[in-house]
Amino acid sequence: MSSTITGTNPAGRVAGAAVAAALALTGCGGGSVEPAPSAVSAEDLEQVRDEVAALEDRVASLEDRLDDGDPADPPDEAGSPGTADTFFGDPEAAIGREVVVRGEVTELLAATDVASAFRITGDVGEPVAVVSVTPPPAVATGDVVEVSGSAVEVDPDSFEADFGIAADELFDDPEAWLTEADGQVAIAAVRIEVTQATAGG
Repeated sequence: MSSTITGTNPAGRVAGAAVAAALALTGCGGGSVEPAPSAVSAEDLEQVRDEVAALEDRVASLEDRLDDGDPADPPDEAGSPGTADTFFGDPEAAIGREVVVRGEVTELLAATDVASAFRITGDVGEPVAVVSVTPPPAVATGDVVEVSGSAVEVDPDSFEADFGIAADELFDDPEAWLTEADGQVAIAAVRIEVTQATAGG
């Protein structure tokens, strides 16, 4: 089973934006608009070129750290929160982040014409609930599915806002389910794909 948790790299994004802005100022982007002769001096241009060079060095350094698997960078290597084992082993670490998780359906919780809920599991950890409010594919216990969505901590007070449907519109006994799931991690799914159906499914 596998999963991906997407992260952001604010330093890299800021550096990239600064490089783009500086290149635009120096005319390296090939634009046809040139500053008025009195607006930018040769000294100013030289300073901008130096700043661009420094920023390019910084971007290269950040890219090297990503390639080397620096712990301060967004995790995407084996043994990090980007793997299925660590997602299912510690789903709380993914709360508030976008995830792509592959797991086996262990339990069908609810299904309506417009929504569904079921649990999936990986090779470690406890099963995690998946709630989908888009027309889901037919899934059965034992199917392997790939789920894309947001990892959310279940809160009875914000369930509808978090998952896009009221609990009493999905579950036969919403209070019982919310009491059991309160504080657990669930995936608010935007895409579900059956990658391996059970035999005879």
